[in-house]
Amino acid sequence: MLVDDGAIVVLGGLLQDEYAGNEQKVTGIGDVPLLGRLFKSETRSRKKTNLMVFLRPVVVRDAARGDELTLDRYELMRLKQQAAQPVPSSVMPVNAAPVLPPYPPPAARPPAAPPAAAPPQAGPVPLPTPVPAPRPLQPVPLPPAADRE
Repeated sequence: MLVDDGAIVVLGGLLQDEYAGNEQKVTGIGDVPLLGRLFKSETRSRKKTNLMVFLRPVVVRDAARGDELTLDRYELMRLKQQAAQPVPSSVMPVNAAPVLPPYPPPAARPPAAPPAAAPPQAGPVPLPTPVPAPRPLQPVPLPPAADRE
């Protein structure tokens, strides 16, 4: 799949299709023909679950742009968490929801780990030993038909 920078791609599909049926009736009276229909109820339900994944790829060409994008997304999440705080109540004990801490400034963040270097080679790497080719199968003679019974 090829996508332009900043374009939105939607991946989706049906995950689950569930059917359910239930019958409730008054014991004894619900089994009487014709009259029993007045004393029973039947329910049917269908539930579909779909998964939709929205992707918007963004090409980040340098570390400064990556930091800027990270800070922007982090602050967006913090603002959404702050906006979703519950209304203070003296009746309910839950008066606050968790909120992300402020994003640390660049000086407070730990430095990025340097890329791992390849281990030094002490000499030529030995080649693996070749595996011998399998022998051709030989036919196995069967005993005469009189001996097989």
